[in-house]
Amino acid sequence: MLKSLLIKNILLSTFTNNKRLRFISTLAIYLVIAALFASATSIYFEHKLSKYKNELLKLELKEFKIQEWLTDSTELGHHLKKGKFNFIIIEGNPNLDIKKNTFYFNLLLNYPLVIDLAIDDIENINNQYLFNKFKINKIKNENKNINNFLDLKLDQYAEDIASKMMTNLEYKNKEDELLSSVPFKKIKEMLDQSEYNLLQINLFFQEYNNIVDKKKDDLKKLIVETTKNSTDAILYAFLLQLFIFSIVQIFELKELS
Repeated sequence: MLKSLLIKNILLSTFTNNKRLRFISTLAIYLVIAALFASATSIYFEHKLSKYKNELLKLELKEFKIQEWLTDSTELGHHLKKGKFNFIIIEGNPNLDIKKNTFYFNLLLNYPLVIDLAIDDIENINNQYLFNKFKINKIKNENKNINNFLDLKLDQYAEDIASKMMTNLEYKNKEDELLSSVPFKKIKEMLDQSEYNLLQINLFFQEYNNIVDKKKDDLKKLIVETTKNSTDAILYAFLLQLFIFSIVQIFELKELS
């Protein structure tokens, strides 16, 4: 009788231990699967987030350069308007012997290099729609002609100045003399053309800045959405595996009973 009871207790204990062992083993397997799935999901979404953040950083660098050009072109435009206004005030003053051709020629000198540098950045941006809309090729050719005109006159200065030492007054008189043969209308037309071209470049960068801002907003939305999707995917996967684990345990309990 005692022996029979002992065997029964041993069998019952073995059955209980096996039951616990099976439960723990099944739970461990599902936890490992859950961890692997969570890791794979995190890696997938982190890759997407990293890609979006890199694109956002590139757009912010582009926007920084755009803001530089918008600031520089605006300042140069103000410089031109201020220069024209100053000349109107001092023109005709007998105490200030400043020739109109010389004054406007020196204003014109500020533009070609700035416009060339802006066009280099515009070509690197490579937005064909805006490139055509603001006629950048036309601006490039016009700026080249203006630059050639300025170089020709500056070369004449260099030849005359190199031939002898000059005082500031002599240099100014020589400059006035060289430019007196150029019709004022030609210099003014080039200056007005440069002012207009700079305005078109400013409008190009303004419109491109709007495009960049729109892309940045879209990327920020994608980053928020991807982060939410990552959290939801891990949560839903955990709940699904918990559900499957519970179903398996129910069937096992029925089988054992």
